[in-house]
Amino acid sequence: MNLKKEKRDETTASRHMSYLTILGTYMTIFGTVLGLVLTVLGLVLSWGQLRLAHIESERARRAEPLSYSLEAVDTHYQYEIQKDGAPMSIPAPSTRLQVSHGSLHSITAICFDGTTMHELAQLPIQDSWDGCVVDVTMPPKAVIPEEGLIHDYFFLFLEPTEGEGRLDLICNTISLETQEVQSRVYHPISLIQLGYLPEGPVREMLSAYAVLQERLGDLGLISA
Repeated sequence: MNLKKEKRDETTASRHMSYLTILGTYMTIFGTVLGLVLTVLGLVLSWGQLRLAHIESERARRAEPLSYSLEAVDTHYQYEIQKDGAPMSIPAPSTRLQVSHGSLHSITAICFDGTTMHELAQLPIQDSWDGCVVDVTMPPKAVIPEEGLIHDYFFLFLEPTEGEGRLDLICNTISLETQEVQSRVYHPISLIQLGYLPEGPVREMLSAYAVLQERLGDLGLISA
């Protein structure tokens, strides 16, 4: 009787050891899986935080006041001009827009001479303006001839994501004598001299500038 009882005790102990081994294996696997799940969750949460920080940063950048620069750059465009019946080809610059702060909702190039709207073209908008530039070229439709010179001008209207719109006048003055082109940008402050200028191309361009700015102001797109 004692011998048989000892064998049963040994068998029971062996079974208990097997259960403990299986349970330990399951716990090890569970711990490994749980660790992987927690790691994945941590990565997802970290990515979500980085994404949220990026969105907030982009939103803050877009809310900045608009700051930009305009400069003339060489392009493959040419002015085709007739002088004394002979054709002339003179390089036509483009206007390069670069935004340093803020963001744009729309960019519109406007060819307007004070009475006639020759052309109105919207330019494509960038997803991000950080380090991006846009080159603007308009066909010469608002043109003022002068002795030995031709003034080709258009307007650039910028509507920022935040803040008031901006309207600038870009003028390319072509010398028929030297075949050189000089570019100049007029900002709204230039309108202060309008009433004091003699009759001529600059007064005519600034008069068109004043009319266009007033119309945009009537539409609530710019401060009048």
